[in-house]
Amino acid sequence: LTALRNPSTINPLQAPSVWRPRGETWVRSVAHHCQTIVNSVSPAILNSVTDHEISRGAMRDMVQEAVSWTRLEQFEQAIRVFEEFLPILSGEGDLQDKRFAASAFSYYGLCVAMVKHKYADALKYCNISVKANFMDPEHRINLALVYLERDDRKNAVRNLEAGLRLSPTNKRIHKIFNEIGQRKPVLLSFLSRRNPINVFLGRLREPAPE
Repeated sequence: LTALRNPSTINPLQAPSVWRPRGETWVRSVAHHCQTIVNSVSPAILNSVTDHEISRGAMRDMVQEAVSWTRLEQFEQAIRVFEEFLPILSGEGDLQDKRFAASAFSYYGLCVAMVKHKYADALKYCNISVKANFMDPEHRINLALVYLERDDRKNAVRNLEAGLRLSPTNKRIHKIFNEIGQRKPVLLSFLSRRNPINVFLGRLREPAPE
């Protein structure tokens, strides 16, 4: 690749030994033809050979940084990075890029909810990550936070509880429950929470007003 970028670095005297019996003149002729071919290639094409590979790695690094910003609630800063690089990684990238993008979409979805308040889109992006990485509780957390931002406590709690089943000691989930309050488990787990029997029993266990 160095030779392609800078044809002057081609040294005909360093040609493979199999060429040398043909003579130095023949080697120089071959080198001249190679240089002619190289000169006919657009510099933009040569630059894209490595720049594209480097930019993919840089894209992943920037998206990973945006994930960290999202965790720190720096949503506006993160969303700009997501919107610039996630479409490329998920649409034009290789399998590694696509898997990486799938793991970042829930963080983008949370940013969409917090910055743009487009909850349907936010849920769609979060669910991409949940389906692709269903054993990772972090995506359940992001999905729950979108539901909370949309004032849908029921679905938020449902996803937080699903995250707890995957990671019972997850500090992020317990922090959110401490902030919003955690419902007590139903007394009769084989019946739904809304079943009249569970509703009645739940009222009985509530402390009497002073």
